[in-house]
Amino acid sequence: MPAKPARKKAEPTLALDGNGPIYKQIERAVRGEILSGRWPPGHRIPPEHTLLQWFSTTRATVSKALTKMTEAGLLERRRKQGTIVAQSTESHAVIGFLDIRKEIEAKGREYSYRVLRSAKIVAGPKTAAWPEVPAGTPILHLQAVHSGFGKPEVLEERFINLEAAPDAVHADFEAETPNIWLLARLPCTRLRHSIKAEIATAEQAQQLQIPANGPLLVSRRRTWADALPVTCVKLVYPGERNEFVGEFNPLES
Repeated sequence: MPAKPARKKAEPTLALDGNGPIYKQIERAVRGEILSGRWPPGHRIPPEHTLLQWFSTTRATVSKALTKMTEAGLLERRRKQGTIVAQSTESHAVIGFLDIRKEIEAKGREYSYRVLRSAKIVAGPKTAAWPEVPAGTPILHLQAVHSGFGKPEVLEERFINLEAAPDAVHADFEAETPNIWLLARLPCTRLRHSIKAEIATAEQAQQLQIPANGPLLVSRRRTWADALPVTCVKLVYPGERNEFVGEFNPLES
C-alpha cells in the first residue's frame, strides 16, 4: 500500500512584533488581521495548536491571548466550530455631530465616500421630515454611501437649503463630504436628532449588501444657523451591526 503523501504544513500568516509579553503580541497580531478586514466577522481563525506552532510558544500562552480577545468581544469561541471573529456592533453618538469618516477610520478601516446620485435642485419642502422649509425654497438633494474597505456601511440622503448655503451647488462632494463642507462654512446653533428602526427596502438591502427586509437604524438630523434651516440628513445603518449611545452626567463640568 503506497505511503500517504506528507501533509503540507500551513505557512504562518501572522508575525509577532517582539514588544512585550508573547500573549500580548499574539493579541496584536490577531487584532491586526481583524482591523485590516482580512479576517471579517464570521472568519474562523487558525486553531490553537496551529498558532502555538507558528509562534513557538505554549498552548497556555495562546489560550490566554484568545481568551482576552474573547472577553473584549473581538472573538467568539463556539463548540465544535472553533474560534471565529465576532460580529461587531458599532457605536455612534446620539447627540452632537457624526463624523462618519472618523468613526470608520477609528476602527482601522480604510474610508471611502461615493455619490450614488448626482446632486439636483428640488423645490422644498421635498421631505415631510423637514417642515421648517417653506414650499418653493431651492434645495440641493444628494444621495451617497460611506464605506469601510470598500464595503458599504452607511447610506446618506441629504437636503441642503440653498438659501442658507448657495455655494453648495458648485461644491465637489466627491472630494469633501457635505457634513465637513457645511461645518466649515456655517455655524450650527441648533440640532434636532431622531432615531427609528425600519426594514430595508430592496434597494437599500442591495446598496448595503445585507439580506432583503433586514433591520435598519435610521438617524435623521436637522440643523440650523440661528433661525435658518441649513440641512436635513437621513443616515441609514444596518441594524444588526450598529447602536446609538448617549450619556448625560450632570456632575461633570
